[in-house]
Amino acid sequence: MPNLNLKNFAKIKGSDFDIEDITVFAGKPGSGKSYIMKFQYAYTEAMSSILNGTYTMHYALMDNSENEESILQAFRNLLSHYGINNQEEINQYIDLNDYIKAYELIDSESKNVEEKNKAFIHVIKNILKKRSEKQTKSLLASKDEKFHFIFRNILESTFGDINQLNENFIYSTEEVTINYGDNKLAVNNLLFNDRNEGAIFVETPLILEFQKFLPTEKFKVPYHIDSLLQELNKNDFTFTSEDTNKFIHEFKTSTSKIINGNIAKGTQGFSFESDSGKNYNIVNASSGIKSIGLLQYLVTNKALKKGSTLFWEEPEVHLHPTWQLKMIDLFIELMNAGVKIVFSTHSPFMADYLNAKAQREKFSDRVSFNLLSEENGVVSNTILNDENWNLLQDELMGAFEDIMWQYL
Repeated sequence: MPNLNLKNFAKIKGSDFDIEDITVFAGKPGSGKSYIMKFQYAYTEAMSSILNGTYTMHYALMDNSENEESILQAFRNLLSHYGINNQEEINQYIDLNDYIKAYELIDSESKNVEEKNKAFIHVIKNILKKRSEKQTKSLLASKDEKFHFIFRNILESTFGDINQLNENFIYSTEEVTINYGDNKLAVNNLLFNDRNEGAIFVETPLILEFQKFLPTEKFKVPYHIDSLLQELNKNDFTFTSEDTNKFIHEFKTSTSKIINGNIAKGTQGFSFESDSGKNYNIVNASSGIKSIGLLQYLVTNKALKKGSTLFWEEPEVHLHPTWQLKMIDLFIELMNAGVKIVFSTHSPFMADYLNAKAQREKFSDRVSFNLLSEENGVVSNTILNDENWNLLQDELMGAFEDIMWQYL
């Protein structure tokens, strides 16, 4: 049953979509699959930040100029040199985007600095004071107001400009209606879902390799990349239930059997620990190992857990056809553990295999296939079922057959 409607969204003039526990977007390049997924990701993340009380971090995105950010980053490394003893604690609050506590602490400390240092401290104090006042005001807003602000910030960070989607569009589901026009974002009929544990967006598994070369400062890269980097950089030592421990152990075992080893993270970045006993720098691991290994690490590091959502663009990239099917098996394992999966694909192998398994194991009602097709510059969606399944093969394999017939 359709539960998402898009109007004037990218190239989509008006189409219904079906979103389930595993949601597949198939279609040729440029049909809008990534746009839909990134929009859903931004919505899921904004909802999670409100429900789980992590929304303070998003206020770092609020109208903060790059020049101001550069000054703050440069000055914070010199605080102790200018007489601030609690530099480490202040910087920790800034890293957490808790500008209220950062300002309170530096304001208290600055009273004792020497006169020659006061001008330096005054600059950083003013930056933190302004951000502290914004944050204080924002924290008094209603849940709906907070959601609206955070959602827009994530959209702008992810897309660069909301107008990239269209100058006016409507995104409508059973729990929200979002209208955009005249550079104004209106969020109506918002229902808060209390089973949202946040989202992960994977554009490429090569992030395991690039991670140590990317900026460590928050919000220097688009939000969905920055958020994944934060998950890769953290070590979660929180208590887990017996069921969670069992799931993590079983999932690690499943992935280890596929790649014959495990992904680990040390001071020099990620590495691949082979079952043969050899350790390889992640740079020297195959792209397929990085794909399966990234999924393994996100589970063992507790980034993916019951209630969270995984968005993955074209997971078949870098994967041998056999491992494409193994990836589907892992997605099903995640679904059964309470993780929602949304992925785009050009692979008929993955789509056919998922459809066959869903029918054979009787969970078809938890899986949806959306096929985006373009004609005369307009994209429309077809929700696939047994009666129209052949459309997927025609869309994904048609170009291949046309090329083959040229040489036969």
